[in-house]
Amino acid sequence: IRYASRHADVLSCSWGVPQHPDIESAIDYAATRGRRGRGAVVCVATGNEHLSSIGFPSAHAKAIAVGACNDRGRRSAYSNFGEGIDLVAPSDDDDPRRQGITTTDVHLRGKGYSGGAYCDDFGGTSSATPLVAGVAALVLSANPSLKGSEVRAVLRSTADKIDRANGSYRNGFS
Repeated sequence: IRYASRHADVLSCSWGVPQHPDIESAIDYAATRGRRGRGAVVCVATGNEHLSSIGFPSAHAKAIAVGACNDRGRRSAYSNFGEGIDLVAPSDDDDPRRQGITTTDVHLRGKGYSGGAYCDDFGGTSSATPLVAGVAALVLSANPSLKGSEVRAVLRSTADKIDRANGSYRNGFS
């Protein structure tokens, strides 16, 4: 994480581990000292266990916690949710009739996700997180002087509110 934040403006982490002080410290470093002191944007998947709490490291205060929604504007059934989540991004859902995210892939034997030139079944919070990271990179391309925390604020304030009928929104969040 430290190394990546020295070379990349936006980090996309589609993994979870038990809480650990080394990872906490690395995210702190990236979010405050990355991008030559402006703070790297650290996007982290919340997890796919249908829990009402988000996993670590998405629960880190300086990480952007990303859940998944489906193409009908509802939280994907598997996506972890609850306090600390920042936003959701489109992914697949448990309904087998719904297509996953189509993505290009590395077309080299033994490399990449699918072993082909593309796949159309990429899903979970692991596909929602790089989508948010890409949008964060677009925000930075429009205004590279923004701090990482300001990019987070832009993403949160411009995200559409989904499932307004059942979302139980408080303080702008469901």
